[in-house]
Order: sequence, then C-alpha cells, then structure tokens
Amino acid sequence: MGSDSDRLQAARAAKEKARKVFAKLAHVTGVGITRRDGVYCVKVNLAEEPPPELTLPEVIDDVPVVLHVTGRIRKQD
Repeated sequence: MGSDSDRLQAARAAKEKARKVFAKLAHVTGVGITRRDGVYCVKVNLAEEPPPELTLPEVIDDVPVVLHVTGRIRKQD
C-alpha cells in the first residue's frame, strides 16, 4: 500500500469518509485514527451498541474500521 506516511494519509481520508457514513447509521460520539498491530485504522466511537441487524462497514477505502462503544458523552457539572 506504500510508505507509512501514505498509509497514515489514507487513514486520514478514510476518517472523514467514516464520519459521514457512520453519522447516517449510528449515534457517533467521535471518530479518530488508531493503530492496531502496526496498521493504521479508523476508530469510530459509538454511544450505544448497534442493533444486531445493522451492518456497519468494517473497512473504508482499504482502511480497517475499529468500533468502540463509549456510552453517551455528557458535559460534567
């Protein structure tokens, strides 16, 4: 796929696409980039576990997607 810099750039592009795609499918609390086993991934934080019948993308533009359920994020008093 290219150099480490190229893979990071691909993850950044996939992050923006993931933000748009997942916003239509689930309650997203955040989208970022992480590394798993030396591979750049898009990390999508969700407010709740998605229903089992909902199929969410596991890869966007050849970049793996990692889902993490954070719960709802609220401002502290």
